[in-house]
Amino acid sequence: MRTDSKQTGGMQIKDIAITKEIMRIDTRTQAIDMQQIDNRRFLYNPDTGVLVLGRQYAAASLTDSSHAVELADAGITKDFDDFVRGWIGTGGNYPYGVIHFAPNVDERCADLFDRAYSTLEMFRENGALADTVLRGFGNRWERPMSDIFADMRKAEQKPSVRRQLKKQPEAETIRPKTNHQQER
Repeated sequence: MRTDSKQTGGMQIKDIAITKEIMRIDTRTQAIDMQQIDNRRFLYNPDTGVLVLGRQYAAASLTDSSHAVELADAGITKDFDDFVRGWIGTGGNYPYGVIHFAPNVDERCADLFDRAYSTLEMFRENGALADTVLRGFGNRWERPMSDIFADMRKAEQKPSVRRQLKKQPEAETIRPKTNHQQER
């Protein structure tokens, strides 16, 4: 559980703990650690900064709800289409997390694509990692977060001069000598 807070541009951001029930979060004043989320719906409005996290579901459980119902349960009963929606979680095949957009975000729909990109920026500020998997975003089904945010890519490390000097020379391969000239 995170209990610290950070100062950004004169405004204090408070880190809040993830609970199993529906959470309504103002991402302009509150922060979460998405790595603490197992499996739940999300709805995010980039214009207002409101993030709704649905109930925490067990990995194999059947859900008896929907994005719309969980948004209403969070006290928001209008402007459903202003929210970018999907599922989020960490664990199993996704040790660094997964952000799954539902419906998929097609890059040809500029407005939705821009809003989904803003959603990724928000999750980046709330614990998404370079290897967090994005599903249903753009023209590829799955890709790492670092494909979208180049500054998250791991810097290629060049071997030091000392390591290069210690490197054993490659063994020579012995080839039979061939004469490539025609015999006369």
